[in-house]
Amino acid sequence: MRMLDLASKLRELRDKNGWTVADMAERTGIPKRTLDKYMLRSGASLPGFDAVCALAKGLGVSLDWLVLGADTAGEGIELIAEKTAYNAVMTLAETIVRHSEGSDGRVVEDGNILGLELEVWAADLSARAGEQARELAVVGTTKEDLLTWRQQRAERIQEMVRDRVSRMTSPSSTQ
Repeated sequence: MRMLDLASKLRELRDKNGWTVADMAERTGIPKRTLDKYMLRSGASLPGFDAVCALAKGLGVSLDWLVLGADTAGEGIELIAEKTAYNAVMTLAETIVRHSEGSDGRVVEDGNILGLELEVWAADLSARAGEQARELAVVGTTKEDLLTWRQQRAERIQEMVRDRVSRMTSPSSTQ
């Protein structure tokens, strides 16, 4: 971690949120004078691990962003969002399929899906995605785990498309 990067991020947070250094000190439990030293434009002090953790927690940012930058933090967040959104949409799709197989087949009526407004579905699915994201973080899911999941999903989709095309183009399906 370069001192300049951390110092500029702290100044950016202060300015973006309209905080004073005293506000930041109250939020983090780090003395104002120490924060001033962390935020200097040149010759800034480098905080220790406990202080970096207090900064991240107190200022409401991730350690990844604070220490490594937006690119590194953003990719992990993107993968978590992708996986949890995929799972939430699969839940909706499976519910619709189950309902349409066991009823008169009316899934959408009066702009509602299975009798529920779209906003209700969105709220439920986003809450599920949020819960799954928290679970992924709590169990220590790694970026490698998420990239493996993404690759396996892509391979499965390719396999499904190949099977579908094969069935559509086979001689028995054209008769």
